[in-house]
Formats: sequence, structure tokens, C-alpha cells
Amino acid sequence: MAQISEPKETGAELELALRPGRRPLMMLVATLAGLVVGWVVGEPITSIKFLGDIFIYLLKFIVGPLVFVSIAWAITTVKVYARLGKIFGGFFVYWLIMGFLAATTGFVMASSIRPGVGLQLPPPPGWAAPKPASAIDVLLGIIPRNPIQPFLELNMLQIIVMALFAGFAISLIGKFAPESREFLEKLLIATLTAIYKIVDLILWYAPVGVFALMANLVATIGAMGLTAVGMMIITQWVSYAIVLFVYHPIILLGVLRLNPLQYWRRIYPAMVTAFTTCSSSATLPVTMRVTRDLGVPADTMSLILPVAATINMQAVAAEMPIYAVWVSQMYGVPLGGPETFIALLMGVLGSAACAGVPGGGIMIAAVTMATLGLPMEPVGWIAGVYTLVDMPNTMLNVTGDPLGVLVVSKLILRDFDVSKYYSR
Repeated sequence: MAQISEPKETGAELELALRPGRRPLMMLVATLAGLVVGWVVGEPITSIKFLGDIFIYLLKFIVGPLVFVSIAWAITTVKVYARLGKIFGGFFVYWLIMGFLAATTGFVMASSIRPGVGLQLPPPPGWAAPKPASAIDVLLGIIPRNPIQPFLELNMLQIIVMALFAGFAISLIGKFAPESREFLEKLLIATLTAIYKIVDLILWYAPVGVFALMANLVATIGAMGLTAVGMMIITQWVSYAIVLFVYHPIILLGVLRLNPLQYWRRIYPAMVTAFTTCSSSATLPVTMRVTRDLGVPADTMSLILPVAATINMQAVAAEMPIYAVWVSQMYGVPLGGPETFIALLMGVLGSAACAGVPGGGIMIAAVTMATLGLPMEPVGWIAGVYTLVDMPNTMLNVTGDPLGVLVVSKLILRDFDVSKYYSR
């Protein structure tokens, strides 16, 4: 038998460490205030841009440790015994396929809608466009040379590789050193809790930084900047709708031979909770309750959902390539083949690293910009309007989790109860 290590307790710790409360609303108000002040005052307001730069610097400071510890901890939460090979093997394939589908959808929609075209921004002082890289350069670039340099240079791909090694190593030593594994697991969750609290402190300052960045945006580039931000939000919504109303029904109807309307009817309480709370972690108890009625085994549900709430964020997978294309269009930086691959990869990996709390995607947006060598300034604009992105984003993230349980139960384990799925 297998078990997840203390999902409720650790989830509670993280929720207590990072409780945004009304701060997403405060950031939205700060955005509106910054737009008005920037429009009225004009160029003199650019003198407060340094307040926004402080916010960007704080994001750069915390994203490296956040990604490393969250990915390493997510891997160690699973204790693999007899039945888990099929369960997590099947769910891993589902996560990988859906992640790449969502990431590709976001990239294609951003390339088609072109939300950043028409707004040509000057490069920030001291910034240089990334040099074109070959496939071999990309491969070698993800291999860490030492354990410190990736954090100093904010090389997120190398940090992710280091986190994967650390997480798997801690999991494997449990066979011959269970006490060491338990100690390291507790150390990781304690560290992650402290990192969440640092993020919580940064979010207290976020409205100030967002106000300065949005005021500077309007004062320097005017209405075109607002149009670009609005088009980016629309691109996000369109991409989420494609995943929710095209890909999910195809899986339910074409692969699982199940009625999609019945699926949505069963899980709509979790969808509504996710939409209103913007937190997949906070929605987890509701998600587990509604998934019980889908006809899946209790152990499969209890094993997959806590992990899925952490790593299976399909909206985040679509979200990150959209930011990459949007920013590259605004700054006139073309994304070649290797850069496109990295953007898609960051969507998939970002969906695993993103915190399941309101505003968690803001950090991964900063990671994506840093990985691709793109300017970080638009991250502040993203933070200002993130509530409009976060609500449908979290709903899609949560909607994909019970679907993964269904896929594993019906296709891999073949212990799905179809009569319970259609029961009233």
C-alpha cells in the first residue's frame, strides 16, 4: 500500500504561511490607481519607477529558492510501494501530455492573436537581447556546473534539474535510510513554509510596486500599453477555454467514453470554489469530496489529488508561453526554435513549480522571463491584473485533476465504476 506524506498538515502550514487575503484586490486597485495617475500626471510620475523596480528585484530574489524547494518537496511527497507504479506512472503520462498540449495551445494562440504586436518598448537599461542558441547549447545549458552558480545567475532550468536530482535522491534513500528521508522531508517543508512567508511579505509591498509600474507604463507609452495588457488577458481566456471545452471533452467522450456534461455536473462545486478562492490548495478538500462520486477507487483518488493540486496546473502550462510570446513581441525579440522549446518546457515545468495559492503564477512568470532572458518589467504589469487571469486559471487547474484520476482508474487500473459515475 502507499500513502502521501501528510498532505493535509503540510497544506495547512503553507496556507497559513501565505494568506493573500484581500491583497490581490489591493493590487487590482493599485493597477487602476496607477493607470489614472499615470494618465493625469504624465511624464513626471516616471520618477517613482524605482518603487516598481524594488518589487521586481524582490521577485528575482525569491524565485530561485521557491522553485528548487517546491519541486524537490513535490517529488518527496510520494512514497512508492506496491500499487503506485501504475497509479503514478499513468498520472505522469497524463500530466505530461496535457501539459504540453496546454503549453502548445497558449503558444499558438499568442502567436495568432499577437497581443504584444503594435507596442514597441525600448529595452531596459543594461539589458541585452539573448543570443541565439543551438539545440546542443540548450541541452548543455540545463546541466548545472556547480550548486551555487544557477542561483547567482537565476538560471532556472539548472535550478529545476538540481531540484529533480535532490527530490529523487531523497525519495530513494528511504529504502535504506528512512530516518534521513523523514528528516529531509521535514526540512524541505519547513523551508518551503518559510519561503512562502517571504512571498507573503513581498505581497504586502506588491500594491506599491504595481502602482509605480502601471503609472510609469501609462506615462511613457499611453493607451497602447493598456491595449497590450488587455489583449494578453483575452489570449489567456481563449487558451483556457480551448483546454476546458475542447481537450477535456475529447478525453472524456473520445477516450474514456463518458458524458462530459455529467463530469462537469459532478465537479462543479470544486470549479466554483476554485474560481472564487483562486487557490487549488484551498479547494483540495472540495475536489476530493466531489471526486469520490465519479466512480474511482478511494486510494487512487487520495493518492493522486494532493499531488495533482501541486503539479497538474494545465492553465499555468498555457499561461507561461503566452507571457513569453507577449513580452517578446513588445520588445521585438524573436523566439527561435530553442527559445520556443524552452517556453513550452517552462509551461510544463512551471505547472509543477507553481504554488497553489492566489497569485502563485506571478512568481512563475518571473521565472519564465528570467529563463528566456527577457525583460522582467512586464511581470509587474502581470501582477497588477493577475486577479483577472487567476480566477479562470485556477478553475481550469482544478478541473483537470479529477480528470487525471478518471484516466488512471479507467485506462490503467481498470477498476472504474461506471454505474456510480452516472448515478444520481
